Amino acid sequence: MSVGEKYIDFMLDNIIGTNMKVQLPSPQEDGKLFHVKLGPIVYMDVTLEVIEKYTRSVNFKIKFDKYEITKLIFMPIESAPMSIKEKLNKTLEKLVYNTLVEDGRKDDIKQMYDDKRNRINDKLKTIVGKIREIEDNNSNKIVE
Repeated sequence: MSVGEKYIDFMLDNIIGTNMKVQLPSPQEDGKLFHVKLGPIVYMDVTLEVIEKYTRSVNFKIKFDKYEITKLIFMPIESAPMSIKEKLNKTLEKLVYNTLVEDGRKDDIKQMYDDKRNRINDKLKTIVGKIREIEDNNSNKIVE
């Protein structure tokens, strides 16, 4: 077994794994993508299955939602493990987003972001209501 093959095995077993979460960019009205840094973020679970390993690349079966896609992904042995994982993550983000958009599910992504925003807003309203209730209970006490 060559060094390249050992490195690929190491990357697959210890760094990449079989499951990843990728962020779906928020589609905007002008067609541009908006990567959310603060606020609700929508993630998609992605399962990676190794079909075949080569010296510097891996052929994956990528499964997410109701889709299965086979893709050959290059893994240069000159790069650091985390750099390879970040590049793989960006590749998967683009692949997942483009697949959903090509299937006409851009509105579904917008709906996922709206649902997440609404859930966060509801939770914040509940928290603020409980804080007010505690403050009201504490203000009724007489301090001597």
